[in-house]
Amino acid sequence: MRVTEYLESAGRDNWARLYASVNRGWTMTCNIAECINRHLLAARELPIYDFLEEVEPSTEFVYTVHDGGRRFILNLNNKTCSCHMFQLDEILCLHAWAVIKKKNLVADDYCSDLFKPETVLKTYDVPVDPLPDEREWNIPKFILEDVVLPPRYKRPPGRPKKRRDKPSSELLAGKNRHACSTCGQLGHNKCSCSFEPRRK
Repeated sequence: MRVTEYLESAGRDNWARLYASVNRGWTMTCNIAECINRHLLAARELPIYDFLEEVEPSTEFVYTVHDGGRRFILNLNNKTCSCHMFQLDEILCLHAWAVIKKKNLVADDYCSDLFKPETVLKTYDVPVDPLPDEREWNIPKFILEDVVLPPRYKRPPGRPKKRRDKPSSELLAGKNRHACSTCGQLGHNKCSCSFEPRRK
C-alpha cells in the first residue's frame, strides 16, 4: 500500500512510458553506461561499408538507404529514419551511420546530448548533503517497528539457467513426434510425404 502511494505521489510520468512527457525509448538497462556501451559497440560492429554505395540523396538532408532489399528514408535535419530506431534511441541507426560516413559528417552532431560525456558528468554536479549523526535521525515509528527478514531462499552463484529443469517423466517420454499435415501419419512431414492426402 505504501509503495502504491509513493508511486502515485511521484507522478506516473516519471516511471511509466505510457504517461511520459518525453520519449524514453525502449532500452531497458540497469545503468546509463550499459546503454551507451551497447550503442557504441553496435556502431563499431555494423556492416556499414556493405551498402555505402546504395545511399541515394533526395535532397541535402533526405536520403534513401537500401538495406537487405528494403528502402529506408532518412532525414538528417529532423533526425528521423523510417526504421524508427534513430528517433527512438536518439542515437545513429545503421542507415544514419551509412549516410554520415559517406558524407564525412561528425556523428556527435546527430546524437542526443544525453549520450555525450559532458551530460553524464553533469549528473554528478548535484551536491550530496552529508548525513547527521545517527542519534539525530528522525525516523518514523512505523519504520522502526517494521521487521525486515532475509530472503527465504539463497540465490546460487553465477548466472541463472536459461533452460528449465525437466521432470523425469518428461525425459523418459521421448521427443514429440509430429504428424504429417498432408496424410496424417507420424515420422515425416509434408515435404517428404509420398502417401495419399488424408480424407476429411
